[in-house]
Amino acid sequence: MAETGTPASTTSMPAAPPDLVAAQLLDAAFARAPLSIFDQPVVGIDDEKERLALLKLGADLIVKTRLAKFDDEGRTSIVLTNAGRYWALSGGWLAYLREEPLAVGGGGRARNPETEALRSEYMRLRLNTFWWSFGLSIAGFVFSVISVLIAIFYGDRVLPR
Repeated sequence: MAETGTPASTTSMPAAPPDLVAAQLLDAAFARAPLSIFDQPVVGIDDEKERLALLKLGADLIVKTRLAKFDDEGRTSIVLTNAGRYWALSGGWLAYLREEPLAVGGGGRARNPETEALRSEYMRLRLNTFWWSFGLSIAGFVFSVISVLIAIFYGDRVLPR
Protein backbone atom coordinates (compact mmCIF):
# COMPACT_ATOMS: atom_id res chain seq x y z
CA MET A 1 0.00 0.00 0.00
CA ALA A 2 2.89 2.33 0.69
CA GLU A 3 4.31 1.49 -2.71
CA THR A 4 1.12 2.48 -4.50
CA GLY A 5 1.04 5.80 -2.63
CA THR A 6 4.60 6.72 -3.55
CA PRO A 7 4.11 7.23 -7.32
CA ALA A 8 0.93 9.20 -6.73
CA SER A 9 2.66 11.50 -4.26
CA THR A 10 5.57 12.16 -6.62
CA THR A 11 3.29 12.90 -9.55
CA SER A 12 1.14 15.21 -7.45
CA MET A 13 4.24 17.13 -6.35
CA PRO A 14 5.12 20.02 -8.62
CA ALA A 15 7.88 19.02 -11.00
CA ALA A 16 11.23 20.74 -10.98
CA PRO A 17 10.93 23.87 -13.10
CA PRO A 18 12.80 23.82 -16.40
CA ASP A 19 14.90 26.76 -15.20
CA LEU A 20 16.39 24.69 -12.38
CA VAL A 21 17.06 21.82 -14.76
CA ALA A 22 18.70 24.26 -17.20
CA ALA A 23 20.86 25.56 -14.33
CA GLN A 24 21.94 22.01 -13.49
CA LEU A 25 22.73 21.26 -17.12
CA LEU A 26 24.71 24.49 -17.56
CA ASP A 27 26.84 23.74 -14.50
CA ALA A 28 27.36 20.11 -15.51
CA ALA A 29 28.27 21.08 -19.09
CA PHE A 30 30.84 23.53 -17.73
CA ALA A 31 32.39 20.77 -15.63
CA ARG A 32 32.73 18.37 -18.57
CA ALA A 33 32.14 18.66 -22.28
CA PRO A 34 30.38 17.22 -24.18
CA LEU A 35 27.63 16.51 -21.68
CA SER A 36 25.16 13.71 -22.30
CA ILE A 37 21.83 15.27 -21.38
CA PHE A 38 19.91 12.17 -20.38
CA ASP A 39 22.54 10.87 -17.94
CA GLN A 40 21.91 13.71 -15.50
CA PRO A 41 19.83 13.17 -12.36
CA VAL A 42 16.94 15.49 -11.53
CA VAL A 43 16.28 15.96 -7.82
CA GLY A 44 12.76 15.05 -6.72
CA ILE A 45 11.72 13.24 -9.92
CA ASP A 46 11.38 9.47 -9.70
CA ASP A 47 9.39 8.93 -12.90
CA GLU A 48 11.83 8.21 -15.74
CA LYS A 49 9.60 9.61 -18.48
CA GLU A 50 9.06 12.88 -16.62
CA ARG A 51 12.79 13.15 -15.84
CA LEU A 52 13.73 12.71 -19.50
CA ALA A 53 11.12 15.26 -20.61
CA LEU A 54 12.43 17.82 -18.09
CA LEU A 55 16.02 17.23 -19.15
CA LYS A 56 15.11 17.70 -22.82
CA LEU A 57 13.15 20.86 -21.98
CA GLY A 58 16.07 22.27 -19.97
CA ALA A 59 18.55 21.46 -22.74
CA ASP A 60 16.30 23.05 -25.35
CA LEU A 61 16.04 26.13 -23.15
CA ILE A 62 19.78 26.72 -22.88
CA VAL A 63 20.29 25.93 -26.57
CA LYS A 64 17.53 28.37 -27.54
CA THR A 65 19.23 31.14 -25.56
CA ARG A 66 22.51 30.22 -27.32
CA LEU A 67 24.39 29.39 -24.14
CA ALA A 68 24.99 25.88 -25.48
CA LYS A 69 24.67 23.94 -28.69
CA PHE A 70 23.86 20.34 -29.46
CA ASP A 71 26.95 18.31 -30.21
CA ASP A 72 25.43 15.40 -32.11
CA GLU A 73 22.76 14.59 -34.66
CA GLY A 74 20.49 12.94 -32.08
CA ARG A 75 20.49 16.08 -29.91
CA THR A 76 21.49 14.12 -26.82
CA SER A 77 24.69 15.92 -25.84
CA ILE A 78 25.50 19.60 -25.45
CA VAL A 79 28.62 21.74 -25.51
CA LEU A 80 28.76 25.25 -24.08
CA THR A 81 29.32 28.25 -26.31
CA ASN A 82 31.53 31.15 -25.27
CA ALA A 83 28.50 32.92 -23.81
CA GLY A 84 27.61 29.75 -21.92
CA ARG A 85 31.08 29.50 -20.41
CA TYR A 86 30.90 33.16 -19.42
CA TRP A 87 27.57 32.70 -17.65
CA ALA A 88 28.69 29.46 -16.02
CA LEU A 89 31.60 31.40 -14.49
CA SER A 90 29.43 34.44 -13.68
CA GLY A 91 26.80 32.70 -11.59
CA GLY A 92 25.07 30.25 -13.90
CA TRP A 93 21.61 30.16 -15.43
CA LEU A 94 19.88 32.10 -12.66
CA ALA A 95 22.41 34.95 -12.95
CA TYR A 96 21.72 34.98 -16.72
CA LEU A 97 18.00 35.33 -16.01
CA ARG A 98 18.56 38.14 -13.50
CA GLU A 99 20.58 40.30 -15.90
CA GLU A 100 18.86 43.40 -17.20
CA PRO A 101 18.39 43.35 -20.98
CA LEU A 102 20.29 45.96 -22.93
CA ALA A 103 18.41 49.01 -24.14
CA VAL A 104 17.54 49.22 -27.81
CA GLY A 105 20.60 50.33 -29.72
CA GLY A 106 23.10 48.60 -27.46
CA GLY A 107 25.65 50.20 -25.23
CA GLY A 108 23.17 50.36 -22.37
CA ARG A 109 21.95 53.82 -23.34
CA ALA A 110 18.41 54.68 -24.33
CA ARG A 111 17.92 56.52 -27.62
CA ASN A 112 16.88 60.12 -27.76
CA PRO A 113 13.31 60.59 -29.11
CA GLU A 114 14.46 63.51 -31.30
CA THR A 115 17.14 61.29 -32.82
CA GLU A 116 14.56 58.56 -33.44
CA ALA A 117 12.27 61.08 -35.20
CA LEU A 118 15.13 62.24 -37.43
CA ARG A 119 16.14 58.66 -38.14
CA SER A 120 12.62 57.71 -39.24
CA GLU A 121 12.36 60.85 -41.41
CA TYR A 122 15.66 60.06 -43.12
CA MET A 123 14.58 56.47 -43.65
CA ARG A 124 11.36 57.68 -45.31
CA LEU A 125 13.36 59.98 -47.61
CA ARG A 126 15.80 57.19 -48.42
CA LEU A 127 12.97 54.83 -49.37
CA ASN A 128 11.34 57.50 -51.56
CA THR A 129 14.65 58.10 -53.31
CA PHE A 130 15.07 54.37 -53.86
CA TRP A 131 11.70 54.00 -55.57
CA TRP A 132 12.33 57.04 -57.82
CA SER A 133 15.72 55.68 -58.87
CA PHE A 134 14.20 52.23 -59.40
CA GLY A 135 11.44 53.70 -61.61
CA LEU A 136 13.90 55.76 -63.66
CA SER A 137 16.09 52.67 -64.15
CA ILE A 138 13.10 50.72 -65.48
CA ALA A 139 12.18 53.60 -67.79
CA GLY A 140 15.75 53.76 -69.13
CA PHE A 141 15.70 50.02 -69.77
CA VAL A 142 12.41 50.28 -71.67
CA PHE A 143 13.82 53.13 -73.80
CA SER A 144 16.95 51.13 -74.61
CA VAL A 145 14.88 48.07 -75.64
CA ILE A 146 12.72 50.29 -77.86
CA SER A 147 15.86 51.82 -79.36
CA VAL A 148 17.32 48.39 -80.14
CA LEU A 149 14.04 47.26 -81.73
CA ILE A 150 13.88 50.41 -83.92
CA ALA A 151 17.48 49.85 -85.00
CA ILE A 152 16.76 46.24 -85.93
CA PHE A 153 13.53 46.82 -87.85
CA TYR A 154 14.13 50.23 -89.41
CA GLY A 155 17.94 50.42 -89.56
CA ASP A 156 18.13 49.71 -93.29
CA ARG A 157 15.69 52.50 -94.19
CA VAL A 158 17.37 55.19 -92.13
CA LEU A 159 21.00 54.49 -92.97
CA PRO A 160 21.93 54.79 -96.70
CA ARG A 161 24.33 52.23 -98.13
